[in-house]
Amino acid sequence: MIYKKRADHRAEASYRVAAQLLESAVPSRPVVLKPNIVEPSRPPVTTDVRVVEGIVRALRESGIKDILVAEGSGTGNTLENFDLLGYSDLGVKLLDLDQEETVRLPVAHHHVWDEVIVPEVLLNKFIISVPVLKEHSLCGVTISLKNMIGILPAPHYSGYWTYKKSQVHKYDTHGCIADIIQVVSPDWAIVDASQGMKDHHLSGSPIEPPLNLVYGSADPLEADRFGCELLGREHADILYLKLIEEDRREGSQQ
Repeated sequence: MIYKKRADHRAEASYRVAAQLLESAVPSRPVVLKPNIVEPSRPPVTTDVRVVEGIVRALRESGIKDILVAEGSGTGNTLENFDLLGYSDLGVKLLDLDQEETVRLPVAHHHVWDEVIVPEVLLNKFIISVPVLKEHSLCGVTISLKNMIGILPAPHYSGYWTYKKSQVHKYDTHGCIADIIQVVSPDWAIVDASQGMKDHHLSGSPIEPPLNLVYGSADPLEADRFGCELLGREHADILYLKLIEEDRREGSQQ
C-alpha cells in the first residue's frame, strides 16, 4: 500500500505518512533513517531535512527513542554534509557510515559479489530509506532501493574514480544494487517527492511544476515502482528492480 500526502508543508506531510505506517506496526528494533546525502548539494539533489524531521517526530510520538540518521556520502565529508543541509538540528545522532566497524555478509543469490561489506551498526536495525525522487543517468531512477548504495563503506568500495562508492560502477551497477538489498534491505520507504528531478541524479532539471508529494510504503519495492510512475518511467525497464523482484521471489520459494 502507498500512503501519500501533499507536501505543501514537508515536515507535516512526512509526519502524516510515517504516522500511517506506524498505525499498522511499530518497530521493535532501533530505527535507522537513511536519507540521500550523496553530496553537499541542496534539494532536490538531496533529501530535504524537513522530510526527515517529520519522520523523527512521528517515531518519537509512537514511543521510539532509539533513532539514528545514517549516511555515507559519495562526495565530501558526511558529517559536514549533514551540518550544511540542516541535519544537525534534528536532535538525533548522526552517523557517518564510512567510519563504522564493518562485517562481511554472504550473498545467497549473487549477481556480482558473493559477499558485501556493510557497517555492523546496521545489523538488527529497522531501516527506513528516505530518498529523494530522481532519475539517474546510469540506472534510470534512484529511489529507496538504490539509495542503499550509500551504506557501502568507502574504505572498501572507493578507488575506481573519485566517487567514494565508485566500485559499484566498475562492475554491473544493477547487479551490485540487487546484491546489497539481499544483505541489508530497508524495511520501509518514505520518499521525498516534493520536487523531483529529471534527466540526471546530480545535475538534472527540477520537475516543474513540483510533484509536491511525500509518500511511503512498508514495501520499498512497491514504493520504487510508484516512483517510476511519477517520473514517467516503466518500472519493468529498470533492471535492478527486476533483479530484486526475482531475488525476492526465489527467496520466498526456499
